[in-house]
Amino acid sequence: MAAFRSDRPIRVGIVDNNDLFRSILHRSLDQIPSLKVVAEAKNGAEAVGMVEVLHPDIVLMDVSMPVLNGIEATRIISSKFSDTKVIILTLYGDRSLSDTAREAGACQFLNKYCGQEKLFQSIKECNSGPLRVVGNPPH
Repeated sequence: MAAFRSDRPIRVGIVDNNDLFRSILHRSLDQIPSLKVVAEAKNGAEAVGMVEVLHPDIVLMDVSMPVLNGIEATRIISSKFSDTKVIILTLYGDRSLSDTAREAGACQFLNKYCGQEKLFQSIKECNSGPLRVVGNPPH
């Protein structure tokens, strides 16, 4: 299990089919010295390949994407790469989706509008602990 280490940045991958959202999120995370965005992907299949090659600590994963959706990509990543934690970051917020994400191995399930501070806190929590869903699903 990956543990939070202050001696190096937390390595993050961003997965979302929206180019603008990925870019904004990347720039926002670049403002945090203890994080380093190591890669971006446009769909779940690219996400699995990204994790296989780069082994980020955390993957921020959208749900609804072409080729392979975020839930299935989370399931694959969680089963094959236990040192990489997945945070679902989505606009969708029903309880069944949150439960499905947890069953697939997601560490947390957040709304895309959660704010930088909440997202950073979630990244730190997932990086330092076992897989779990923290907080309520987005509304």
